[in-house]
Amino acid sequence: MGHGDDLVLGKIPRFADRRVPSELRQDPVLLGECLAGALYLEDFRRIIAAVGCADARIVERAPLTIDDAAIAHKIGMVRFESITFRAFKLALEDRCEDYGQVAVYDGSIDAHPHAFVLDDHHRFESGKPMLVCGNTADMVGATRYARHFRVTGDKRVHYGLFDCAPASAPAASAGGACC
Repeated sequence: MGHGDDLVLGKIPRFADRRVPSELRQDPVLLGECLAGALYLEDFRRIIAAVGCADARIVERAPLTIDDAAIAHKIGMVRFESITFRAFKLALEDRCEDYGQVAVYDGSIDAHPHAFVLDDHHRFESGKPMLVCGNTADMVGATRYARHFRVTGDKRVHYGLFDCAPASAPAASAGGACC
């Protein structure tokens, strides 16, 4: 992955809300159900940060249910999700900082003429200006997406933390930033 390229990590089969106990990691039934090898979400965040992606964004997520009573009895203490991430190898800040920047998507990505979804709370409608944090400005203005966006403003004036939490979701994400 080159500098500034994004990596979209498709639906990773399983993420867990805790580390799966070692004795369950070898269970043949749980291995067959793709549960034994589930990666703890915070371990994933640390791994992706260690390779230079400071602000991995969740594109979509869905909880996974365990409908089999015997399997639930073994591993029902763990909650599982399927999550798609978008990560950029950029020099990003660990929090969403406000520099008064605005991004406008021009609708030029073939499969997305009306809107482009960067992550779970950044849906850029074609032609509509959107106030963005410095990290998001870099993601759309300093990567392969730059030719599809017009970003105005720079980082000369800092206004503090960017209020980036979606109204219906908690501010924390898998990455260090919420925006």
